[in-house]
Amino acid sequence: MNRWVLAVGLAAALGACTPTPQSPSTAAKHDDTTSSPVPPPAASPTPIEVPATPAETWLLPGDIGPLTTRLQLETRFGKANMREETFDGAEGIGSYPALVVFPDDPRKRLELVLDANDPDAPIRELRVASADSLWHDASGLRTGMTLAELAALNDAPVSFYGLDWDYGGTVQDWHGGKLANAVDNPLFHRVTLSARAGAGDAALPSGDTVFRSDDGKWPGIGKDLVVAELGISWPNDGDE
Repeated sequence: MNRWVLAVGLAAALGACTPTPQSPSTAAKHDDTTSSPVPPPAASPTPIEVPATPAETWLLPGDIGPLTTRLQLETRFGKANMREETFDGAEGIGSYPALVVFPDDPRKRLELVLDANDPDAPIRELRVASADSLWHDASGLRTGMTLAELAALNDAPVSFYGLDWDYGGTVQDWHGGKLANAVDNPLFHRVTLSARAGAGDAALPSGDTVFRSDDGKWPGIGKDLVVAELGISWPNDGDE
């Protein structure tokens, strides 16, 4: 055999056995398919929503009625959150008992006025007397609001007794406004005004005389008088 032909044959055989070099892009594709898979990013934890205390919790009278029992109250509020207290009546009428819910927390405190002669008789009144109380009624009536805000909520003037005596500040007439105690309404609202904290020497009406919220003689009373006490009772049920 010719030596040149033999040399060419050997070269071709060696070329067939040598692997074809890969381009960089091809090599990269090969590496991607052989490397360990990258785990997907961890999902963000679902935020836990802490339910807010519903406004209905502090709505008056809510599910409390004149015949609500002590056991029902203890079930709702907790026995440890209730205490019996005694209050002095107006103008020497005498003392009377009350069952107080959350007695040591001004914002949650609620006084359930009982019959002085029969503590087991129906509840006479629900009473709130803290300026920053959470309790309110469905209309938005609450302690701490100014006389101007009260008249605006009533959508009519408000008449009240002057300050500085046992019935001082008690609202006497809603003048047909939205807060008026209608004859056929089973609930009776009682509101008492007092001087705003920080009113200082502001000129405020006093004495056993009725004044109106829109009396021009007392231009400052709209901001200097506030709702100090709110009471809700059931006179119709009590008469049955």
